[in-house]
Amino acid sequence: MRPLFLALLGICVLAEFMVEGVGSEVLDKSKCLSLMTKKLPIKNIKTYTIREGSMRAVIFITRRGLKVCVDPQAEWVKKAVESVDKSTRKNMKQTTPTGAQHFTNSAVTLTT
Repeated sequence: MRPLFLALLGICVLAEFMVEGVGSEVLDKSKCLSLMTKKLPIKNIKTYTIREGSMRAVIFITRRGLKVCVDPQAEWVKKAVESVDKSTRKNMKQTTPTGAQHFTNSAVTLTT
């Protein structure tokens, strides 16, 4: 009886992690319950998102994938957001695609 119960419990836990939602959009489950006051090194921040609601927060996502909620009004947070934005813009270079087609003004007529 005990192995059957443990197997059923294991299946339920796996199903919870595997099934996130139906449809093309999965809602983000990130919520901030408190804000970290310790300053993060900018070099460790990969990206960020801004949360509105009962608790306004900037959620920094570190290079290791950790999500850290911080106060958006803190001066170091504003500088970190600006730095991440600059590095993102710098990494998005405009390039011409390979094998680009060049159009001419000549017309082609097909006859059958």
